[in-house]
Amino acid sequence: MNRFPRLLLACLLFGTACVHREHPQQLRIREDLPGSGPGLSLALFQSVGVGLRPGHVVRLVQDERILTTLEEEIRQARESLHLLVSSWQPGEASERLILALSARQPGVVCRVLVDPLHSPGFQDEVQPRLVKAGCEVRNFRPFVGKEVVFADERLEARNHRQLVIRDGRSGLTGGSGVGPAWRGEQGPKNAWRDTYVHVEGPAVRQLQQAFARDWLEAGGGLLPESTFPALELQGEARAGFVASTGSPSLSHSERMVQVLIATARRRLWLTNACFVPTAATVDTLIRKAQEGVDVRILVPGLQPEDSRGVLAAQRASYERLLENGVRLWEYQNAPLHARTLVVDDQLVAVGSNNLEPNSNALLEEGALVVEDAPLAHELAASFERDLTYAVEIRRDEWRERGLFQRFSFRLPPSNTGCR
Repeated sequence: MNRFPRLLLACLLFGTACVHREHPQQLRIREDLPGSGPGLSLALFQSVGVGLRPGHVVRLVQDERILTTLEEEIRQARESLHLLVSSWQPGEASERLILALSARQPGVVCRVLVDPLHSPGFQDEVQPRLVKAGCEVRNFRPFVGKEVVFADERLEARNHRQLVIRDGRSGLTGGSGVGPAWRGEQGPKNAWRDTYVHVEGPAVRQLQQAFARDWLEAGGGLLPESTFPALELQGEARAGFVASTGSPSLSHSERMVQVLIATARRRLWLTNACFVPTAATVDTLIRKAQEGVDVRILVPGLQPEDSRGVLAAQRASYERLLENGVRLWEYQNAPLHARTLVVDDQLVAVGSNNLEPNSNALLEEGALVVEDAPLAHELAASFERDLTYAVEIRRDEWRERGLFQRFSFRLPPSNTGCR
């Protein structure tokens, strides 16, 4: 392998920029959209083909509760368990999930789909034990043998969704896969800060369909009809799951974000673990801030050693946002994996979506969009707690210290830089 392909491979593996995928005619929604009800649902449907249906029970699941909730779902399963994760690494969380899956009820079919790129040790240490426990395990777009071959385009087009579906009746989705630590297992500096959402109701069928499509691609075949049961209305929340596949033009993830931002009238609080926004996203955030919307963005202040390029690229967007009324914080207490959005008093989105052009172009993503005042209130309170562990970026201070010049270049990471 000559020097040039080796350099490109290093860029992909260690999160530095090789290609900046930003479509020249990106979507910008300039009109104000309805923030609730049929108007909001229709706007989403026109943009991504998913409206918000009534009849859901939803709740936030954060940090150490993610693992205990996964264990509870496994214990409650009576027919099927489907897990799709972007990263599964050996560690305490992995051990507990293997034990729970091994002890599941007799007759419960277990299907596990894992993206191998960010799953070191999975095929050798975890997969054989899951197979022994009776789970069918598949790798999403596996590499040739165990080698990462740069010429294989699958290196870039990866799966970043996090999905758990029990019996086709309840589901979980959030920001991170199964790592060596979730917050609560180890000290806060080593544990992940993440947010999932648990849902019961019609949207679970959409989570199941997203899993089914990727499972079929991985060679797992079609799921049986029993995994798509008729679902009764469960509660008051309106919800829909927006699945996004990488696109060289506009992904559903980008369209969804534009729609949700355009609905904001009073508050737009965004947390994202990979914030390297496109020009279109920056323009829309600025427009809302200039209209008097309280626009706040929480991003990571800590990055793993192999993702430092992400932090530099993230900071390259700060100056223009701060100059136009957007407020920014960097989270300091742990690696931040949450991807959430709170709009006004009723609308939220929780999922895996990176706000980064290469991710939009390449990754399978997903987010549950929910219209529910209690959930919005809970997520807003969580956002405010997170700010107490964050440092606000002050425009005048950064300008005085010359920090904007340091990050004024555009260094978008590849999709492998964010997890």
